[in-house]
Amino acid sequence: MRIRQVSVFMEKALARFREVTELFHDAGINIRAHSLVGHSDTPYKILRMIVDDTQAAVTVLKNRGLSVKVEDVLAVEVDHRAGGLYRILEILDAEGLELRYTYAAAHDVCEKAAMVLSFDDLDRAIKVLTDQGAPLIASEQF
Repeated sequence: MRIRQVSVFMEKALARFREVTELFHDAGINIRAHSLVGHSDTPYKILRMIVDDTQAAVTVLKNRGLSVKVEDVLAVEVDHRAGGLYRILEILDAEGLELRYTYAAAHDVCEKAAMVLSFDDLDRAIKVLTDQGAPLIASEQF
């Protein structure tokens, strides 16, 4: 149930993000989910992505000289309605798990949303959510 996430550390967020998408376009790599975050006090940002070919993405990015990190995250299916996210967070909080960060994707025509989660103890998070019947999303389904 683990999903590989590619992170790129960058300055000049728009220009660098555009460059990453151009590199991926040329290499035929699809970004399935992403989050671009930073702090207003610094020009540095972190672009986190779930892509359809992690190894190719890492190769392309490193060949361009970018600072890249790959780590495992978890994706869980969330009902796309009021209370859907609450249900997942309630399960995790009851078990004392702590989030490092999260990002999600949803669309009005969808009945479900996908939420990407990062934990210090990913194996425990997987077990807790699985035991509670929360549908986890496999890498090949994301």
